[in-house]
Amino acid sequence: MPVPPPAILLGGESIAVSAARSLSRAGAPVYALGAGDDPVRASRHCREFADVGAGKGVAERYLDWLEHRGPRRGAVIPCHDDGLELVANRRPRLIELGYQPVEADDGVLRSMLDKHRTYELSRQAGVPTPRTATVRTPADAESVAAEFEYPCALKPRAAHEFAAHYGIRKKVLLVNERAELEPALEATLALGVEMLVTEIIPGGDDQYFSYYSYLDEHGQPLFHLCKHKLRQWPPHFGLATYHRTVWDPRVAELGSRFFQGIGLRGLGNVEFKLDPRDGEYKIIECNHRLTAATELVRRAGIDMALIAYRRAVGLPSEPLTGFRTGVRMWHPIEDLRALRDYRVEGEMTVRGWLLSLLHRQHFPLLSFEDPGPTLMSLGLKTRAAQRKVVGQTGLARAGT
Repeated sequence: MPVPPPAILLGGESIAVSAARSLSRAGAPVYALGAGDDPVRASRHCREFADVGAGKGVAERYLDWLEHRGPRRGAVIPCHDDGLELVANRRPRLIELGYQPVEADDGVLRSMLDKHRTYELSRQAGVPTPRTATVRTPADAESVAAEFEYPCALKPRAAHEFAAHYGIRKKVLLVNERAELEPALEATLALGVEMLVTEIIPGGDDQYFSYYSYLDEHGQPLFHLCKHKLRQWPPHFGLATYHRTVWDPRVAELGSRFFQGIGLRGLGNVEFKLDPRDGEYKIIECNHRLTAATELVRRAGIDMALIAYRRAVGLPSEPLTGFRTGVRMWHPIEDLRALRDYRVEGEMTVRGWLLSLLHRQHFPLLSFEDPGPTLMSLGLKTRAAQRKVVGQTGLARAGT
């Protein structure tokens, strides 16, 4: 049997681990590009790992590796927005080099990397959208300051550019009162990051719901799947620490309307939050790639990485017959941190937290046949915790 074409994964940390395992088991040689501490480098399913770093300029470093050290064939699969940026802007070059980038309309792809454009297209598609205003200068902030209720949020137009400065877990800057808006904006503008002022949809962190699908070249969906976020860390504006698959017809209808309205092709995920003020789901963001829930979705019966790979290299896709609801994924360390913060805010008790875990659990990295990523991740977190303790001890001694 001929060896299937390679799969080249761009960034993604734990996302890349799930994708590497799926694609390797399907026979594809897996190459992964990322930062030196990405757990995928420790996976037995990764044939070769290239440490190209992260942050500013990483898309150019991806391209440099693909040009000079890559296999010159195979599917290019972004697991992070920097990889999406490369595909959207350099698809002809990638094809010229012999690669097959994931299926997408690159104009739509670029729009989904820009929150301002995402919300603009959402309104055009008739999908409920939060109130937002783009701010590029302190004068812009002053002109819109009176139009929003507080607290509100400053959200980056390009999340990956913001993450390069603030880290992947910080999604917004919270603005509690009008006087805080201009200083917060000046700090981001100094970094060259454009921001949106957006209203904050009220309600708990268990009011976030997502829709996943893959639209083929004719705009026909290959599958439908919904996900319910139960907790996140940091609370209110963080990443999921506990979530499950569900079926919500309204979320699916709005998600499908959004994808069809913007002309999306390929893989897409759109997140909503249920607004208690009018009982409607409001769009939060769209990810035009594999997401942190990739392993959860795979456990539920939809292997998004394999679908994207087979579509990119021209292999037939296996028919999909649905997905399993009630499949849960738990991030124990981050969820313990979330519990601590929820308790401080009076939103959760230890008993309520424990009761919520009385279900069969899946974990984002844990695999007994591929323990490397889990061990590497735990090692990194342990060393980070030790450094934090040492730092706090040093500060305490200095204070005395």
